[in-house]
Order: sequence, then C-alpha cells, then structure tokens
Amino acid sequence: MNARTTDPARHPAKAADAIRAFNHATLPTRSGPGIAYPGTVYNTVGAMAALAHRLPQALDHIALALADLHKAGHLTADHGTPTQHTATAVTALREAERLAGGLAEALERVHAATGPLGYCGPLPEDDDL
Repeated sequence: MNARTTDPARHPAKAADAIRAFNHATLPTRSGPGIAYPGTVYNTVGAMAALAHRLPQALDHIALALADLHKAGHLTADHGTPTQHTATAVTALREAERLAGGLAEALERVHAATGPLGYCGPLPEDDDL
C-alpha cells in the first residue's frame, strides 16, 4: 500500500490516544500525585514540547491540502459555499499554527525550569524513576 492510499488521520488519532492514556496513568490519587518525580515531569514535558513543535507543520499541511482541493474544484458543501468553508477552515488552521507555536515555546520554558529540579523524598518500591 503506498503513502497516498493510507489514511494519514491515523497518526494524530494515535497521538490523541497516547495523551488519553497519559492522562489516565497520571491521575492523582489519595496517596499522592500521578507523577512522583521531577525527572518524569522533565521528560514528559520534553516529549510534549517535541509534539507541539511538530504541530504547526502538520496544520500547515492540512491547510495546503484544503486549499489545493478547493483550487482543483474537488470540494462541495452541504450549505454555504466550498469557498466560504475553505476560507474559514484555513484561517482557523493558521490561527492554530500560531497557537501551537506559543504552546511549544511555553513548554520549552517549563522544560528549562524543571531541568535543575531533583527529588529528595523517600523512594517507594514501585517508583517511576
């Protein structure tokens, strides 16, 4: 199967599932936080920053695809016009690109701030170091 016949939506769907699994795995409990060590915070934020840095390009590819589909005359609309919906979607995607860039920058600041942190508390037997 070539790259054009596979569904690229499966990749962000996997990323969304991974974040859902992370959220479930890190729920705080009565015995403590869902993440026990600053090193885990640092590594997690680093991975999330990498994801956020990649979002603008992915969103750009979606905007370009919509624009190309529109230019080729391959879009219809249930209401309104394909031009209206394409313009609205592309504008929102460009905004999402800018916001994702801001998210990436904020996560880089978190990553830098958590780098020097260490843990000095007791180590349970089932730690996540």
